[in-house]
Amino acid sequence: MPSSEVGLQSGDASMNLCFAIQAEGLHKTYHSGGKQTQALRGVDLNVKGGEIVCLLGPNGAGKTTLVKILSTLLLPDKGRARVAGFDVVSQASRVRKIMGYAGQDSERSAYFRLTTRENLFFFANAFHGIGRTEANSRIEALAYAFDFKDALDKYFITLSGGQKQMFVIMRSLITEPKVAFLDEPSKSLDPLAASKVREYLKGYAKSRSVALVVTTHNMKEAEEISDRVVMINKGEVLFEGTTEEMRNSVTKTEVIEVTGNQIGGEIKNLIANVPGVLGVHKDNSNFRIYCNDAYEVLPKVVEILKANSQRPAVGIEHLTLEEAFKMMVGGGA
Repeated sequence: MPSSEVGLQSGDASMNLCFAIQAEGLHKTYHSGGKQTQALRGVDLNVKGGEIVCLLGPNGAGKTTLVKILSTLLLPDKGRARVAGFDVVSQASRVRKIMGYAGQDSERSAYFRLTTRENLFFFANAFHGIGRTEANSRIEALAYAFDFKDALDKYFITLSGGQKQMFVIMRSLITEPKVAFLDEPSKSLDPLAASKVREYLKGYAKSRSVALVVTTHNMKEAEEISDRVVMINKGEVLFEGTTEEMRNSVTKTEVIEVTGNQIGGEIKNLIANVPGVLGVHKDNSNFRIYCNDAYEVLPKVVEILKANSQRPAVGIEHLTLEEAFKMMVGGGA
């Protein structure tokens, strides 16, 4: 569909500009080899300044397509969206001036024969007019925050996969954007580096009132940094709210955890047949028992364990975000 048929025209005030990001009814269909794939089916999204929203969903759910439309890299087939008050179709160049973007393949746009520092300066200066002194100050600050100073003067081609990913994140923030889109930012990062990035992003969003949209498959990451999560599957929004609300929204499922790997298949089957038990799942060396009322089921589970000379640690736990995710997309717990 031509760009004139989608999006808002300049000056259209029908959308609520109290949101840093607002999208309504976004549709996108890909055409390949005579086949059509509906990536988005009427997606809405609102994000305020200072808010971090994590997009969750299985592979192919439409998360990256949504981010690419909001960051002006794709045109929607239908619907409209504004970023920092600018329409993503008719005012795309204005959007690009005030946003940061870290995509899954963003490292490909770096110059391999320049150092990390030179790449960051080139991006800041050539595309945003930031002078060398100011750019270097920002580069040093980001490198300090991410413990990345040792890699600043290395040629980009020599960086590891994790270091290249860190560069992509730094490049998305060096312009001090009003809005930033981060597509799986912790991909390729070791646990320590990922933790530093999450800590920085939380402080950055709040202290500067920056709206951050983060796609992730890492449930721990979503719980640590998000103010809200938006669950997308097959191009549609299934859920929007806090991680706690997501856990509670799936079902009223409660969990009993049995610690230890000594429980055999026979005991597992006995527990699975207890009235009120919805399922039994082995998680590493533990068993997680899903039920409607843990306090009612727990004594019966303990009775079975004792009858079979088993005395593992048993307790009532919360449903994890990953379990809620699996239930929501139909994969069970």
